[in-house]
Amino acid sequence: MWVIFGREKEEKPLGEVVTGYCYDCRRSTNWIVWNESEWVTFSDIRTLRFVNKNRLHCESCTLVFELSRREFRKINRHMKCHDSIDGTRLAKKLMSRIEKEQLAGKTPEQIKYIRKSMAAIKDYEETMRLQEDRDA
Repeated sequence: MWVIFGREKEEKPLGEVVTGYCYDCRRSTNWIVWNESEWVTFSDIRTLRFVNKNRLHCESCTLVFELSRREFRKINRHMKCHDSIDGTRLAKKLMSRIEKEQLAGKTPEQIKYIRKSMAAIKDYEETMRLQEDRDA
């Protein structure tokens, strides 16, 4: 009888969690939770999971942030009852963490420029929306 030891890696998306701004691709995007698992296999049968990680991916540029077990549990608990965590305190905390990590290497001048350009884009979009409303 042959017993073959091996390992198997599995990655799968668990769902869209929140909509927020990504400073890497500079757009408002969906953030998706992914699960990565690695298993020990015996004769091609999964036996023991030795890696279980949860990550948050930007849908546009696939930027990745590791989620702690605590963060994932809170998100997962909320997602079992709702479609997303948009509009919750959990979403605000998660997006502020993403913003903090993405802007960590920037100087104050760079951050000021980024904020000004974001405000200019919002003003432009609002002006265009108002113009469309007037034309209709």
